[in-house]
Amino acid sequence: MLADHIGRSFIGRIVCMMLLATSTACVQLPVEELPPTSPYASFIGVEYRVVGDVSAYGIYERADGRKVLSYVELIPGSGISGSLVESKGPLVKGQQIKILSAWRMHIFGITQGVYYVVTSQDKNLLYDVPIRIELSRGNEGVDSDLNPAVYERLAK
Repeated sequence: MLADHIGRSFIGRIVCMMLLATSTACVQLPVEELPPTSPYASFIGVEYRVVGDVSAYGIYERADGRKVLSYVELIPGSGISGSLVESKGPLVKGQQIKILSAWRMHIFGITQGVYYVVTSQDKNLLYDVPIRIELSRGNEGVDSDLNPAVYERLAK
């Protein structure tokens, strides 16, 4: 009876969507590298200078009963938190990053988002895991570019 009510009510649907979204927040989603013909391909190899407030966050996954660093996410503004998230601190303005590849995430067969794998000159970000910039949370600019208020594109 309760399940029927939740399934039919607007609030119930919202609650279910929130539970689904939060349950996948720190889960490694299936990914695919985007081909050289994708609209993101023209950004591979492009360098940027950090001009806005950006922080690095270590994203962990549980493996064999312990937390293992999976990747580092660069996020402008207020950032994220959670039991599998660790703040690595702010990036220094003026630091340069370079886009190495573009990837698409999927959940339940639905495209979830795109992120770039980047390299950084910041020695504090040297880990044996990828550094990612997801095209969301303020990182996104126009036409697959990074946000120009946060990342200044450098001439080639």
